[in-house]
This record gives sequence, C-alpha cells and structure tokens, in this order.
Amino acid sequence: MSIILNLRLADKKIPVLRGHDHFWTVIMDRHREGQTFSAQDIDDASNADNGTVRDFVRRLAAGGLVELVEERENPVHNRYRPLVIQSAAPRIRRDGTVIESLPASQCMWNLIRGPMGRSGFTYKDLVHWGRTDETSIAVSSAKSWIKLLNKAGYLIQLDAGNAKKPATWR
Repeated sequence: MSIILNLRLADKKIPVLRGHDHFWTVIMDRHREGQTFSAQDIDDASNADNGTVRDFVRRLAAGGLVELVEERENPVHNRYRPLVIQSAAPRIRRDGTVIESLPASQCMWNLIRGPMGRSGFTYKDLVHWGRTDETSIAVSSAKSWIKLLNKAGYLIQLDAGNAKKPATWR
C-alpha cells in the first residue's frame, strides 16, 4: 500500500517535488505521453538538486531499468526510455542492483496489520516475526518505530510491561 503525501516547503509554500518517487512519477508520466526523458526533464519538473536527479538516472541505467535512446553532447540531455513500467519507483543501489526486499518499516507494518498485530505485539515480536529472508529488523529500529507510531496516535498500549517483560501494543 502506498501513501501519497502532498508536502510543501514551509517558507515558500511550494510543493516538495523531489525524491526517487517523484522522479519516477515524472518518468512514467512522460512514458504515458509517448515521450522519452532526460535528467534535465526530471530536473525541470522538480525542485531537487540536479546532482540527485543525475544520480537517480545513472542508477536506473546501470540497473538496466532504462535504455539510452539518444546520446547528446551534454550527458544531462541524453534521452532515455523506461524498460520497466510500474507505478512504484524501483529501489536501486548506486551500482545499479535492484533492492528486491521490503524495507524494515514495511515488514513491521505488515505484521502489525495482520492477525498477530490485532491480538497485541511487542518490539520483540516485530524483530522476530517481522523479518524476512532479505530484511532484518534491529531491536533499536523496532523500539523507535513503536515509539513513533504511538506518538502519532496509531497504537494502543495493552500492557505497560516491566523490566523483565516488554510493553504490549495493538
């Protein structure tokens, strides 16, 4: 499940148009219109540093997710077309390897929303049962994630716990 946030820069009252998700949206919008894209096109549609945009395009090219269709004198104007059509931005490392695993926060969220989470969970449950073969969850991550969700009003504390027993949440 994806959540779309409409963030704005506080001092300028303009939308925050940056990050891999936004860059990928620009690429997919241009693809739907039958157009290729360049790093400059993405930069023009965002308010991010153009080095960040160029890095994202380099990652996509290294991973084989986009194809160079027209090389130009200035690399920022090279034209590409996507080879992978999907709504979610690919998670890709700098060397071009695609990250297939879910983020730890998504693994924990899946556990919380499932049957086990509805009956109550502890940070230990998140660490042990939330992990996958590709994603491990650190104790500190589970504790801080519970703290943040509780502060945001998403959790109910069922048992306060003690020194020997962790708190139980739902």
